[in-house]
Amino acid sequence: MKEIKLNGIEETIYYKKLDNGLDVYLYNKSNITNNYVTFTTKFGSIYNEFIPINKDKYIKVPHGVAHFLEHKVFAQKENPQPEEFFARSGAICNAYTTFKNTTYLFSGPKNLKENICFLLDFVQEPYFTDENVKKEKGIINQEINMCNDNLSDVLYEHIRKNSFNSNPFKESIIGEKKDISKITPEILNTCYETFYHPKNMFLVVTGNFNKEEILKEIEDNQSRKKFKEFKEIKIKEFKEKDNVLKSKEIIEKNTNISKYSYNIKIKQNNKISKRKYNLYLFILFSILFDDTSEFDEKMKKEGVITNSLYTNILNCDTHTIISLINETNNYEELEKNIEKELKNINIKEEDLERKKKVLISNEIFSFENIEVINDMIVDNIIFDNKIENNMIKLIKEINKEELDSILKNIDLSNKSIVVLKSNNSKKSK
Repeated sequence: MKEIKLNGIEETIYYKKLDNGLDVYLYNKSNITNNYVTFTTKFGSIYNEFIPINKDKYIKVPHGVAHFLEHKVFAQKENPQPEEFFARSGAICNAYTTFKNTTYLFSGPKNLKENICFLLDFVQEPYFTDENVKKEKGIINQEINMCNDNLSDVLYEHIRKNSFNSNPFKESIIGEKKDISKITPEILNTCYETFYHPKNMFLVVTGNFNKEEILKEIEDNQSRKKFKEFKEIKIKEFKEKDNVLKSKEIIEKNTNISKYSYNIKIKQNNKISKRKYNLYLFILFSILFDDTSEFDEKMKKEGVITNSLYTNILNCDTHTIISLINETNNYEELEKNIEKELKNINIKEEDLERKKKVLISNEIFSFENIEVINDMIVDNIIFDNKIENNMIKLIKEINKEELDSILKNIDLSNKSIVVLKSNNSKKSK
């Protein structure tokens, strides 16, 4: 096993690549009682144009396939089903699909070896038929209906659709009903064989366990299985324009209070790493707009907002979308004040240092929570293809001179406004 030392935190993550290509990451902590395990494939909603394994031409599959596949992999041909199996030892299981990955997981204090083997087995033994795929379409369509009724989901969908021109991040993870109707067992099988190979997957185990014993159990499990030859997956590349697709959209909704989002599309800075660049953006917008900012105090005092703005940062490879989100019927007044703040940015050295201290503290204390640690490892692998072992150093290197330089190269006017306007309220003034 290779040791990955996390500098400045005095923690170690253990790593080994198995003979079949599966990457295994282990983090054990003796003072906790639970275990948290994730099994991830690097297949998410944005990978819908690719060259299938053993083929030589690009194909385009319907949007929502990765999420649909997650549902079908989770449903087994024979009992026990995953929920039942894990419940026997007091564990809970789940799965989720993002833009760039699909992850299967369980959490529980007992029977770690047996649970890991079951997780590996059910994910690596899919079962697709015309009948069960047709049945699943009805379930997915119900989920789509629920998302369409959820104002937060609707808001985020429009943020992405209006910000991007061709970037596949603009499409829904779950897909639309017209997409779901096109999904077949053959399409699912093509995606599974292409993306669910051990060389495109990784297992993360965090908790209280003997790492040598657990690694041996994983190796034994994988050695009993045969997998097809793996070739490098080719994903169709895209070119994304710097400008937003739509600068403003107001949608009337049956709600008592409007949902407002001020979104800025920022091109990635190739001079520094994506992680460091997004760290600068997070610190910048936290200082300007979080619940400790002068802006927050002023807006609440004037009655423009009652709750603090929520800042969401979406890293979309070519660009980053910064969203300032709030529920208010005074959104026009809020917008004026946001733009005024962005035109007069003056970050104080002491504010920058204060945020850095908070980030360092959060980084250290995150190692008290095995789910947070596991999620951190998954995030690192998906977005950086490696574990960042110098995060404390990275934060300490943040400085005002570099921040000011970054600010000069950001077009803060490249914005897209999305309003889910309350049709029960008077027009904001």
